[in-house]
Amino acid sequence: MARMRFVPLSVLALVGSVPALAAQSGPDVLIPAGVDPGLPVADANDNRMAAGALRDGTLEIGLSVVRAAWHPEGPGAPGLKVAAIAETGRVPSVPAPLIRLEEGTRVRVTLHNELTDTSVAFFGLYPRPGPRDSVIVAAGGTEVVEFVAGAPGTYFYRAREGPPRERGDPREREQLAGALIVDPVGGSPPDRVFVLNVFSEPVDTSVTPWGGLEGVTINGREFPSTERVQLQVGRTERWRVVNATIREHPMHLHGFFYDVLSRGTRVADTVYAEADRRKVVTESMQAFTTMTMEWTPTRPGTWLFHCHLSFHVTPRLRLPTAPGVPPAHHTGAHMSGLALGLVVAPGPSDLVAEGDVLRVDLYASKLGDRQGYRYAFTTDPDAVPGPDDETPGPPLIFEQYRPVDVTVHNRLPVPTGVHWHGLELVAWSDGVPGWSRSDGRVSPTIEPGGSFTYRLSTMRPGTFIYHSHLNDIDQLTGGLYGPLIVLPPDEKFDPTLDHVLTFGWRSENPSKLEDVELNGRNELRVGRAVVGQTHRFRLVNIGPAGQIYAWLRRDDETLPITLLAKDGADLPPQQQVTVERLPLLGVGETADFTWTPTESGTYQVWIGPALEIGIGQTWEVVPR
Repeated sequence: MARMRFVPLSVLALVGSVPALAAQSGPDVLIPAGVDPGLPVADANDNRMAAGALRDGTLEIGLSVVRAAWHPEGPGAPGLKVAAIAETGRVPSVPAPLIRLEEGTRVRVTLHNELTDTSVAFFGLYPRPGPRDSVIVAAGGTEVVEFVAGAPGTYFYRAREGPPRERGDPREREQLAGALIVDPVGGSPPDRVFVLNVFSEPVDTSVTPWGGLEGVTINGREFPSTERVQLQVGRTERWRVVNATIREHPMHLHGFFYDVLSRGTRVADTVYAEADRRKVVTESMQAFTTMTMEWTPTRPGTWLFHCHLSFHVTPRLRLPTAPGVPPAHHTGAHMSGLALGLVVAPGPSDLVAEGDVLRVDLYASKLGDRQGYRYAFTTDPDAVPGPDDETPGPPLIFEQYRPVDVTVHNRLPVPTGVHWHGLELVAWSDGVPGWSRSDGRVSPTIEPGGSFTYRLSTMRPGTFIYHSHLNDIDQLTGGLYGPLIVLPPDEKFDPTLDHVLTFGWRSENPSKLEDVELNGRNELRVGRAVVGQTHRFRLVNIGPAGQIYAWLRRDDETLPITLLAKDGADLPPQQQVTVERLPLLGVGETADFTWTPTESGTYQVWIGPALEIGIGQTWEVVPR
């Protein structure tokens, strides 16, 4: 293992440029519950109605920037004093009003800046594809922008108060952003639009224990106040997801795979041919990007679609009712932020089960007197892991289609629950405590000393994850996670050729190499290979935040690896290509790749968030 420069992963998860704020700042932005600040209240925009009116072939839209009171947790909850965008003559909203028009339509947007103390810059009001452009509206001023809608796709526009922020300014103001959708002539298939917005303001710990006020929302609300999306078994859903923030968001769907139809940037949208669409359960969306996805619910119950960064779904995001007072109205809730509740109405199930039920007992325990947790097949907290038990949780290896009952016994001093990430299973076994339910049953919070049996379905072979879905930051950094492998019938797992690499954190705010781990360690035993042998690597990223690379090195040379699968689903054949390094892998994503050494010698497989940072496993390759 090499020890090199280390950048805190919590910082890597949030890098980007942040607009400056010219007006309200600090704790003054907080609106305690029940207080009327004398400002218009911003609506939560569900993006079902487009702004503007078509007159003589031109779509005319008026947009005004105003001061508003925004309540991300819903009416009656605490709020934030923000700048928001309104369709002129209507109430402001977060996200900003939806602009939707057909390809080739001329649009005239009249921009009003009703703020009297700062200018406002608008971005994204131009045809696509094309170079980025902006227009500045002086304090109290008005400007008009005209353009012809370009290529069909999923885009967005945004505004910024004042001049560009200074480097290092931690404040975020991406509540001033909305979707811009260009449909082909004749329209698009029915869809939903979901926009991710972020507002953040640093404060001292007398206001919040974590020193910040945040609104981190989907269509203007934080979970559990986000929309409950009503779905039906067998009805295909097409969603446009817009990341209008400077943060990366790996968007995870529970219980089902979805097809990625397109990925876009601020200036263009790339629509994939049908043969190029990959199936995923988690797709990392970089700052200021878009995605069009399609999926079909095939089992009833309640599910989730959420960002997999633990810091974006933690209850710490909730606003205090007053300085120093915890949000008591949310007592017991264990999620907030970027999550949508999905409710699939009763209907048939696509699950297939063959053979006798395999029964497994899994124990969640503390690591002796040390700080940390682990999953194990034994109740002995001091048991020494064997060669095939190198992660905080042992690899669970199951056969496709064979049903499995896993009984999780909680030997921890805290409650827990287990999510079976990537598996297509019955909703009540999905493992979000108090939320996942179907057939009159629910995944519970497993209290200390208690147990619960999950029924797992293994519908497809691949690499998956199991991990805690309760108090995620503490329990994931504590070690409550592990890899889950499903093999085709009659195929045996060969650890000499099939290698699982699970990347995680040991600290909530890692600042040194010892704060991260690969297979529960900072240094792995030396691997052995023979020239001409093909080795499969199954990489899992289950830290609370951050993205990682995988690459193969010999001395200072980077060597090719071959992409195979993502999230447990094989990539389309034309995407199973040889690359110098694995594309960035976000939290909650898995990736399989292969390596066939052609020469003897010493190699290293490197896993880490950048090419200069990582944990290396040495491999000795000998002649055939």
